[in-house]
Amino acid sequence: MPPTPPGQGLWYDRMRELGWVYGQNYIVERRIHGDQFEHVPDQAAKWVRSGVDMFLVSGGRIARLVQQVTRTIPIVTSAAFDLVGEGLATSLARPGGNVTGVQVLAPEVAGKQVALLKEAIPRLSRLGVMTIRSGATVAPEVEASAKAMGIRLQLASASRLEDFDAAFSAFRDGRAQGLLVLRSTLIATYQKTVVDLALKHRIPTICDVEFFASNGGLLSYGWDIHEIWRLMAETIDQILRGAQPSEVPIRQPRTFRLIINLKTAKALGLTIPPSLLQRADQVIE
Repeated sequence: MPPTPPGQGLWYDRMRELGWVYGQNYIVERRIHGDQFEHVPDQAAKWVRSGVDMFLVSGGRIARLVQQVTRTIPIVTSAAFDLVGEGLATSLARPGGNVTGVQVLAPEVAGKQVALLKEAIPRLSRLGVMTIRSGATVAPEVEASAKAMGIRLQLASASRLEDFDAAFSAFRDGRAQGLLVLRSTLIATYQKTVVDLALKHRIPTICDVEFFASNGGLLSYGWDIHEIWRLMAETIDQILRGAQPSEVPIRQPRTFRLIINLKTAKALGLTIPPSLLQRADQVIE
C-alpha cells in the first residue's frame, strides 16, 4: 500500500493521471499489520465478505496470506521479491493466477550494497547481515562480493519487532563494523527502529529501502520508489479497466538510487569519500 494518506503521494498522483480520482471512482481502505502477520487472513476474509474489488499488498508474504482467502479477487503487490520463485505466479509475462504487480528481484543489488558500504568504510572486514528468519542464507552475490573484498559475514535474524534487540546484541558481540539490512515487510514497517538501534550501537547501515537513509540510515541503494509506485498504479489501472490479473505482466523497476546521509556519517565519525558522494543521487546534510 502507498505509505501516504488517501488522495496524496506518488501512487495517488499517477492514479489521477490515469483517470482515477480518489473519492469519486475509487476508494482505499488501509490496514497496517506491522509484524502481526497472523491477523492478515482474518482481515482479508472480512474484506472479501464486504465485496472488495482488489487487494493491494506489500511483498509476497502478504500476497500468499491473502491468497489463502481468495484465488479470484486480484492481488497486486508492491516490491515483492520473487513471485515466480515463491509459487505465486507461473511467469512474469503471464502470472496465471490472481497475483500480479511489481517485484524487485535483483540479487546483484545486495552484492552492490556490500561494495558501496566497503567504499564508505574502507576498514570494513566484518559485515552483519539482518535476515528475516533463523537459518536463512544470503544470496550468492552477497557472499561473492564479500569474499572478493575480504569481508566476513555475520548473520542474525529478526522475524518480529521483539527480535531486533537480540539481533543487534549479536552484531555487537561479533564486532560487526557495518550492517546490510535485507528488505522485508518487517524492515519496511520498522525501519526507524532499526536505524535507531544501529546508531545506538554505532553500526553503519545500508538497505535497499529508499526511505532508509532519510530515516537516519547511512546509505540507501535500491529501486527508485517513484518508479515502483508508477508501475503499481499502471498495473491497477489495467485491472480496473477489465484485464485479468493472470494476464497482466509482473513488472520490475529499472532505475536505482544511491542516497547518503551525511548527518549520520558525522554522528558515526565517518568521512565519506568524495568519489562516493559524487555518484549519489541525493545527499542528506
